[in-house]
Amino acid sequence: MGRKTGFALALREEQGHLSRYPMKAASIAQRIADFLKNYPPFEFLPEDALAELASQGRVKFHEAGEIVFLHGQPRDRYIYVIKQGRVRIVDEQHESQLIDLRGEGDMLGLMGLSGETHFIHTGYSEAETILYGLPREEFARLCERSAQARRYLAIYFTLNPVTQTGNTSIMEATGGETRITSSGPMATITLRKGGLFEVERSQDLARATLVTASPEAKVREVAQLLRRSHTECVVLVDDAGLAVGRISDADLRNRLAVGKCDADAPARTVMRSHLVAASPRDNTGRLLIKLTRSGDPYIVVTQDGTLKTPVIGLITERNLFLQYGRFPTVLGQAIDTSPDVVTLRAMRDRLEALIMEFMDDRMAFPWLMEMTGVLNRRLNRRLVQLCIEQLRSEGRERPQERFSWLMMGSGGRDELLIRSAVYHALIYEDPSPYHADEVRSYFRELAKRVSDGLRQCGFRESAQGVLADRPEWCQPLSAMKARFAGMIAHPVEQNVYNARDAFDFRPLVQGCPLAGSLRMSMLESLRNNPGFIHHMASDSLLHQPPRTIFQGYAVDERGTIREELEIKAHALLPLVDTARVLALEAGHVESNATYRRFQMAAEILFEGDPGAQRVMNEASEAFKVAHYARVTRGLAAGTDGAVIRPGALDRETRELLKTAFRTILETLELTARRYGLKLKS
Repeated sequence: MGRKTGFALALREEQGHLSRYPMKAASIAQRIADFLKNYPPFEFLPEDALAELASQGRVKFHEAGEIVFLHGQPRDRYIYVIKQGRVRIVDEQHESQLIDLRGEGDMLGLMGLSGETHFIHTGYSEAETILYGLPREEFARLCERSAQARRYLAIYFTLNPVTQTGNTSIMEATGGETRITSSGPMATITLRKGGLFEVERSQDLARATLVTASPEAKVREVAQLLRRSHTECVVLVDDAGLAVGRISDADLRNRLAVGKCDADAPARTVMRSHLVAASPRDNTGRLLIKLTRSGDPYIVVTQDGTLKTPVIGLITERNLFLQYGRFPTVLGQAIDTSPDVVTLRAMRDRLEALIMEFMDDRMAFPWLMEMTGVLNRRLNRRLVQLCIEQLRSEGRERPQERFSWLMMGSGGRDELLIRSAVYHALIYEDPSPYHADEVRSYFRELAKRVSDGLRQCGFRESAQGVLADRPEWCQPLSAMKARFAGMIAHPVEQNVYNARDAFDFRPLVQGCPLAGSLRMSMLESLRNNPGFIHHMASDSLLHQPPRTIFQGYAVDERGTIREELEIKAHALLPLVDTARVLALEAGHVESNATYRRFQMAAEILFEGDPGAQRVMNEASEAFKVAHYARVTRGLAAGTDGAVIRPGALDRETRELLKTAFRTILETLELTARRYGLKLKS
């Protein structure tokens, strides 16, 4: 260790040694502060406080190839900022595997904020390096006063506070240690004037809007009630206060127009008995999804969210629209009435524009995925209807056998925000042998036309050929069951790796009996072939994330620097594939979003294992971060976002991705341990 010296140019005079010296001069402290304020989180701190912090620090110098810190070495009381040079951080416990690269403006020693007393990795200087040391406790206290600084630092430790809450607390003194915690209410996301996560405002409106009548009241009386109350819908309730139907002013107008309205008849004779229920705890975002999914402009609010308890409010699409402004239900209605594929393409373009409106806030992203999934299914359903009508106009009537179009892959998981590759299949009831050829011919032609319509709407085809216009993916139910059973029993011979997205299927309509029967058959095959899960787990380890992002470049474990990042292959696929394996092991064969599958795994598969639960919950957030980055860059560049340039990302997203990469690697390591596998380089 070198001798203490004055500041000035002594750095260059101490070749081969480590120099440390106090920074007392105000001018020196100001120069340090001027440098720091160009980088987060220091840019979020007051300049006078930053200068005071710098005056308490010190400078360290390292020649190229020197050890900056060593695995197991006790931490000092400083965090360090790289003024010049580059530091390579490696895991000496695993053959000096690259963990991260840090350069100008990056920080070292942050894990000391979480209470770690020793370094867990080793750092080497790759060039002549100057470090500014700042007292850790003073730094933490200063950052505590800035919400932006707290948020930035939280990214380094965990993805959860940043993606789930709007406020983060860095320090919570416990026994003299510094801990990272999160606190504060969920931040509001605006939907024009209101918030997606608001509950009170929309629920108060629901209570004020509710007008009820008896199903035995005369139609005339209900019409007068609609007029007096200046409302658009009356809910009909029984003696127990349970909703049994509804009548809107539009219902009455339509009946009058066709002469089917007896003013003295009981209201129950003209009411709509199909009702959609909501809970008084549902927020605006959840209500919007229910409105869009059901296609119904009215939702009754009941005490417990089911139709088995008394009604306490009425949500109307019009009221929400007036309160919050434009939202997706209007687009859903336009999709349902689109007259041709050209119009559907325009509707998907509008949906993409709507997605871009909501992409300015990360917290809205899970809601946005679910809402887009609902609208994608409505678009696909309308496309199927148009193709059936087209065939009918050509003299080809639809067979009596029921059928189901299955969205697979990202479409089945409600992750298809950007028009990337789609996977799909068509299944239909087994016909009698006498009509098998005729039925097969019809559904294959239908599948061909719908597939072509999806291409015209701008969706890409899956490279693996999991497409309904291929004979193997347009089959009667029994044949499709046999196909899945064969893949599960013989995954290598059946090349299940290229068809793994088929296991994430979802019908266009909820409660589809054909899809339900296929799921039950899959479960039985999984029980009879336990080795299949192990095989899928092995396949899920094939893709690994980069180790870091350094100065806008992706860096792999060998230290190779690339200008482009294959975010789909090296960040999303590892998470999607491992989440699918865990879902299949748990018997959750209903398709679900990847982030929710990890949450399920934390609750069910890793119950009682806090360490594994933490990894699963972090993996859930890592997926959102990586998918958000893909969608934002893909929409901006007009591509499917599979390959992005890290240098084009904002600094916060780059930092989030670096943390996500560490989480993905942890997830793969946990998966390998769980299934007795080895994670290879």
